[in-house]
Amino acid sequence: MDILTFNALKQYQRRLDTDLLDPWKRPAFAVVTMSSSAPWGTVVYNHYLQELCRQHYNDSGYMQGSTSSLGTEFFNNWYTYGRTDSNISSTDSNYGDGTARCGHLGHLALAIGPDGSMIGRASPYSATALRNVGVWVNNKTNKNLALFMENQYAGVAPRAIAPGRLTGTEGWHLAWTNTKFYAQNNFGTYNKYGMIGYNEKTGTLVINENKNGGTSMRLHVYSNVPPFDISASNRRAWFNNLDETKHIFYDWTANSAGYAESLYRGIVIPCDDGKILIVRMEPSNYCMLDRFTPNGAGGYTKEATHTLSTTTTYGMESADRNGIRFQISNDGKYVICYQPYYYYGAGAEVFLIRVSDGKYAFLQYQDSGYGRSFAPIRDSDFMVSYSPNSDSGYGIYMSHIDTRTVFQAVADKGDMSSKVPGFNVYIFDSAYHSTNYPYIVPIIGGI
Repeated sequence: MDILTFNALKQYQRRLDTDLLDPWKRPAFAVVTMSSSAPWGTVVYNHYLQELCRQHYNDSGYMQGSTSSLGTEFFNNWYTYGRTDSNISSTDSNYGDGTARCGHLGHLALAIGPDGSMIGRASPYSATALRNVGVWVNNKTNKNLALFMENQYAGVAPRAIAPGRLTGTEGWHLAWTNTKFYAQNNFGTYNKYGMIGYNEKTGTLVINENKNGGTSMRLHVYSNVPPFDISASNRRAWFNNLDETKHIFYDWTANSAGYAESLYRGIVIPCDDGKILIVRMEPSNYCMLDRFTPNGAGGYTKEATHTLSTTTTYGMESADRNGIRFQISNDGKYVICYQPYYYYGAGAEVFLIRVSDGKYAFLQYQDSGYGRSFAPIRDSDFMVSYSPNSDSGYGIYMSHIDTRTVFQAVADKGDMSSKVPGFNVYIFDSAYHSTNYPYIVPIIGGI
């Protein structure tokens, strides 16, 4: 080998090593065009917003290289709730751009592989998983694990498999309990859907429960909970060994709780400084945030509920695919919570929470035509897509939430709309279809 070839190979190896060590060169999200009867596909971008790859699917098949008959009961109509040949509306819920279609586990109708491959999901089950998933901030154990809670069952499971109705089945979880949070230790009702949050940095586990089928709520707070040990011989002990001497509870009254969604579902966020935030949806009325601050005497001071008004909307009582959603930044330090403003998924009411101190800001997209989709980008930011018709070469409409800029410029409880850019076109491509309402999907395992 001559010296020039040797030097060229060494330079190539250094570039390759740099790329492998750079987390922002990994896939972050995909732009999805998924129509039922015309060319469609994906475009994958990394955290630098560079296009990595794209997949194109033929007219006659629902998956690449397949025929139109897929031959399984799950995926004969797997594109339902994912299609892009129309926008979300007041009369149809079968499209993928709805604001509640995508959350911490990805999209309910499909997952996207790092190479852009569409992977069909059985949407009733993945929708149930999106309903049941809880918050895990400052996650250093494994970012691709999540907490789940359904009734008395709680578990730790991979984000990618969307366990859904398997929540109560121990074999599908790395850790699982069916007894810890029901009829003992001051726990009462069964009805808890995803109302669990864990802060790994502070070792705080919080569960919210509804006490009486109305507005009476109870916070359960466990302290000094060690990080989850994925290599433990008995991983179930993570739940079973919770120390009841370090379990306190705090009763509070909710602002509104007239639907199953607001009664039994909520996003529970334990912050680094001891504050607890809960974000809930009251269908056809509000997106609501409650913040609790430790009072130094084993209890909490509850602030006035912050409400964002909506028009007619639907929660989990109408279908698991509806309701409030959240995503966590890749560094585990920010949580974005969102729900539709109108009907099945148009517009968005958004709360952005900083985990270090419980500071939050809000954002409202109060329109009745088009959904919003979110994806974590780089360490602490989020991409946002907007889904008007992308025909005539516009491509997908995209914006970016820079969390540090927001919290430097916007006061606590403030409106962050002035610090979130408008939606840009002609930047991000999407697979062509003459009527096309694309959206974005985070790639689980991309960072």
